[in-house]
Amino acid sequence: MRFHEYQGDPEFRSWLERFVGDKIQEELDHERKRQFLESFAIVAVRQACPLATAIARHLGKALIRHEIVVFGDGEKKTVIHENLRGKTVVVVATVGDGEDPDVSLANTCKIVSTLRRTCKVSQINVVAPCLWYQAQDKTHARREPISVRDVADDLIRRGMSHIMVVELHAEQIEIAFDSFDHLKMAPIFGDYLSRRFRGERQNIVLIAPDDGGVRTREELYKNISPDLIGGQASVHQLRKRGSIDEKEIKDFVGDVGGKIAIIYDDMMRSGTTMFQAAAAAKQGGARRVVGVVAHFYGFDSPTQGPFEERLKTSELDELISANTRPDVEARVRANPVLASKVTLIDIAPYLAQAIRNYQTGGTVKDMILRVPDKRELYAVVHEVGG
Repeated sequence: MRFHEYQGDPEFRSWLERFVGDKIQEELDHERKRQFLESFAIVAVRQACPLATAIARHLGKALIRHEIVVFGDGEKKTVIHENLRGKTVVVVATVGDGEDPDVSLANTCKIVSTLRRTCKVSQINVVAPCLWYQAQDKTHARREPISVRDVADDLIRRGMSHIMVVELHAEQIEIAFDSFDHLKMAPIFGDYLSRRFRGERQNIVLIAPDDGGVRTREELYKNISPDLIGGQASVHQLRKRGSIDEKEIKDFVGDVGGKIAIIYDDMMRSGTTMFQAAAAAKQGGARRVVGVVAHFYGFDSPTQGPFEERLKTSELDELISANTRPDVEARVRANPVLASKVTLIDIAPYLAQAIRNYQTGGTVKDMILRVPDKRELYAVVHEVGG
């Protein structure tokens, strides 16, 4: 049958219209994707940063080539090796394991300044998964700095337009920045815990490890499956006078007998707060204690010893952490104690989606709601017992 013989066939005409429509839509989608990918570039402050590399891969981009030249006297100079004039540039700034945060911040400021002054980019958006100095958000005594405000001032003055951070230590930090996206971890952790402990109906107790952890505990409560929740608890701890990492427990409120206790906090540095809360939960009769944190440091305590030894002997059965400090994955895999106790969640898909969302004019809240299966936003890269 020749083509002209099909022209009067209504089924053929319907098929042809669908075919042409699909091809047009395919070309439009391709053009939109091309325009999106060309609308911005990604620079990693640390050239060997695994998180930045993964974010770029999820976005279908390559990291911009650059280097930080170090002169003999220690001075540094940032050199960008690609033409970025008129583009939006996303600067992914992470802190390496053992890296001085001042060095990380200074390198980020140099890159932001270079992009604005020399590269003449149109907009600079910084992605700082673990924001520098975020625990210094208020004064505890006279003549102390609020260093996180200095961080904001430094970046804004050098030309930063917008910043994305993950799980702030205190939400009032947002006021220090002109344009801000706060990516909370409760939707991610809530989804993971709901799947991980789906058989533990009414057997999960959420614990705030100290007075400041009540807010984060409530966020997790709103995002975890309600069928699992068997109660909430709180630990009241006070820092010992004259000490920076020693605390004493004043009170434990809540029933954890025979249940799984989940202690949720924004960060774990020397581990004192988490370890003491875990001990209190075990004393209260919890059959398993799981810590959950967004930012894992795990540094040694000057008064209580090496972190790994303290983790090994602690009442904490498992620690679940995101990779906002991306070198933690290599550290966990290389250390038997950490490998046996730490579960790692990769949030590169979450950050990539947040960048895509910002570039297309969306909000973080809408982004979370648009993703029915939260597993699209994270991946489990190391699981205790898995």
